[in-house]
Amino acid sequence: MTGESGRLTSELLWRSTVIAVLLDVPLLYLINRLVQLVQFRRLVWYLAAAAFLIYAALWGGFASAYFWTSVYRAVFPEWSRWLLPFGFGILYGLFAMLFWWMSMKTPRWHAVWFVLLGGLVSLVGHGIGISRGLLRVPLLSDASAASALVFGVFEFIFYWCLIVALASAGRSIVARGRGRDA
Repeated sequence: MTGESGRLTSELLWRSTVIAVLLDVPLLYLINRLVQLVQFRRLVWYLAAAAFLIYAALWGGFASAYFWTSVYRAVFPEWSRWLLPFGFGILYGLFAMLFWWMSMKTPRWHAVWFVLLGGLVSLVGHGIGISRGLLRVPLLSDASAASALVFGVFEFIFYWCLIVALASAGRSIVARGRGRDA
């Protein structure tokens, strides 16, 4: 997903945003149809666990391993490299509980609001990263802040859709194991 220069460009990020939107919209529709209020009410701890697992895996695989040298070492101290997955897993698990609580305050579309809040939280994290030099690393130096921030929202919406799916599946498996309805 890099341009001819081996760098991620604004143009590629905008194209990726379109692809992410095309993935996110049907996923949000499915979540709205499949995750009803009664089920969503029971998901808080499963959502927290799913957020922990997904973000720990993302940070472990991408930030601490694959892109550490080319990107993340410019933003984080070396000593934090292998602590980041655990720390961000906990942080996003806490965000999941907060977003669950906030979405339960909405009149409808609880799971959709949950996912949208998850998408918006990327603005904070990516904004902090940008302020710490994220777009000055060679891999990202041809990308604009706007393209990175907008793409990040839709990237995170996809992740939070996965969190809802994983949490729902986990709850269903546990409920079946206990002999209860999912």
